[in-house]
Amino acid sequence: MPRSPQLYDAVGIFYITFCVTWSILVFGGMAFCLYHRDSPVLKLRGLPLSFTAITFLHCYWILGQITYPVGRAVPTVLAYDIQYFFMGIWFPLGIATFQASNSRFLHIAKLQKQFATPELRSKGGCNGAHSSWLCRLRNMPYSRRILIFIGLGMILQVLLTVGMWLACRKYHPTYGIPGTEIHGATLPEQLVDLGRGWEWWPTVLWQFIWTWIVAPILIWRAWGIRDTMGWRTQTIGCCLSNLHATPMFLIASYVPEFAKINPYFTPSQWIHLSVMMIEIFTIFVPLFQLIRLWVLAKKVTDTNAKWETASQTTTLRTSMSGEWKISTSVLEKGQSIDYLDECMGDRLLTMGALDHVLNDNPGPLQEFSALSDFSGENIAFLTRVAAWKSSWPGPFDEQHNHEAFNRALEIYTDFISPRDAEFPLNLASQDLKDLEGVFEKPTRILLGEAAVNQVTPFDLPNPFSGDEEQGTGSRFGDVLGRAHYTGEIPSSFNSAIFDTAQTHVKYLVLTNTWPKFVKEMQSRRRSSETERSQMTETSQTTLGSRVTAFIQSLV
Repeated sequence: MPRSPQLYDAVGIFYITFCVTWSILVFGGMAFCLYHRDSPVLKLRGLPLSFTAITFLHCYWILGQITYPVGRAVPTVLAYDIQYFFMGIWFPLGIATFQASNSRFLHIAKLQKQFATPELRSKGGCNGAHSSWLCRLRNMPYSRRILIFIGLGMILQVLLTVGMWLACRKYHPTYGIPGTEIHGATLPEQLVDLGRGWEWWPTVLWQFIWTWIVAPILIWRAWGIRDTMGWRTQTIGCCLSNLHATPMFLIASYVPEFAKINPYFTPSQWIHLSVMMIEIFTIFVPLFQLIRLWVLAKKVTDTNAKWETASQTTTLRTSMSGEWKISTSVLEKGQSIDYLDECMGDRLLTMGALDHVLNDNPGPLQEFSALSDFSGENIAFLTRVAAWKSSWPGPFDEQHNHEAFNRALEIYTDFISPRDAEFPLNLASQDLKDLEGVFEKPTRILLGEAAVNQVTPFDLPNPFSGDEEQGTGSRFGDVLGRAHYTGEIPSSFNSAIFDTAQTHVKYLVLTNTWPKFVKEMQSRRRSSETERSQMTETSQTTLGSRVTAFIQSLV
């Protein structure tokens, strides 16, 4: 078939310009998110897996954008070979990897429930891991298990794609199944026939499975999760944006009315449109959430500094309003704070208010942080450390000191150790090194060497380690039930060993989880009051109607 020269008319220039501009935005957004990967909004999302999928999909997207200006200069059969293998192998691999990263949202939400429901922490993995392959599969890390399923599916897809290509004589007239040659008397008819046929159906079937079976299941499972990170919106948006791709690709390929559109907007562009939506939800929605978090953190920091200054300055104390005096006296007397009271305004966004709730009734905050903010480990750590400090032995003796050290070891393995904790706290590197210097050696003596790969520090493999139902602390708790550490206790160990980490985590809660919690609780109260008001009005209207109807019946 003859080749045509490259076409750089207005449409061709638009495609090249749009391709370059959007690629700069996509890769720039990915670089920005990776640079700030330690932010609470991004840390749990598993950016390496998500961005690997985006890279696969974007390469295919670029191929689609240069089809109009450059594709015509490529030999026709070779161009369709490239499209066939990209659609048959490259694109399905990107979609499968992306759906695996999407399922991470559901897995994280499931694991976080252990902080709201302590009973889930006692469940362990299955037994017989050395004899049953099914049990070994269940006990594998979640990410590895997902990659195994994807790998098996891709092996099948590659075999089908290559087998179909070898059997079809459209792409190599010298061999293949007779009757599969290119049909058509004219060049346009032959081009149309190259883009159709049974050899395309394996990739179409793969896309249909991921977009019309797997994606709706993810939407159904994620629908009831109300998180504060935009992760649910991201997951559902990505799934919905894929639904049109395969049907529209088939319609554009087989419906004659699209023949006038296809030279400018090829059938695969309907798939590339869904790729763009995936990139928007995967890159720019988290980026927007990150900026919102920064604005919120600055607001809380300024508010906290303002009220701390007001409470410490004598001149300001004399001119305080009565409302602030009342709220201050509440904190000093240890009375309960009503964080549902909107009249307190930004006075709730202070460290004093947070401390009061943590000491008085941390339960609602713990539940919210686990089920909505996916940061339940922070509140659990603060409450555990507070309980540990309150039980610190007064007079020093070796037995009580070892008991306190073993309880501190449990806190370390449950919340701090990057090798053992399911959700390691987001601590500064120096603070983490200081705690590792005290607890890491005794932990390895009791638990053995951890199997976590430290080569990828910005990934979060630990929430995917072990069985899905295994909760925080179960591994150390089992060991602790059989043995205690009785070796030498480091001289730097004392009751203030967790103070720096506690202060850091408390500040993270103040600037991230606490204002969201206050806003959510007040919003629920307004909704509840509105519903009660509407129910009252409805009941009154119904009662009045009944009385009127009764009187009318008497008359």
